[in-house]
This record gives sequence, structure tokens and C-alpha cells, in this order.
Amino acid sequence: MEGDERRQFILKLLAGSESPLSGTEIAGKCGVSRQIIVQDIALLRATNKNILSTYRGYLLYQPEFFLISLLTA
Repeated sequence: MEGDERRQFILKLLAGSESPLSGTEIAGKCGVSRQIIVQDIALLRATNKNILSTYRGYLLYQPEFFLISLLTA
């Protein structure tokens, strides 16, 4: 999987996840090292993708879903 394709795949993984995904977990699904994922996340952030880093992993910040989760918590 090439870089651009992998970054799109990462975005899809994050968009489809309700909980944080670790770099190691994403790396396993992409067949690359965790360090490559860290670099890919940095590149995605540089293109204004709202990816949050937590102690449990990465989340794609989607305001509409964030608001819903706050209202239903």
C-alpha cells in the first residue's frame, strides 16, 4: 500500500471507530511500522485533518459525533 492510499485508509479507520485506535493497531492493519503511522498522522494533520492524540490512541475529531456523545453520556 502506497503512502497516499495508506493515509486514506487511516482516515477511514479513524472515521469508522468510536474509540481511539493505537498506532500499533493501525500499523498492523496497514502492514507497516508504528513509526510510519506516526509520520502519516503528522502529514494528515498538516492537511488540516482533525486527528486527536490520546493516551489510548488516535481519534478523528468529528464535531457532530462529539456533540452527540456528550449529549448521550
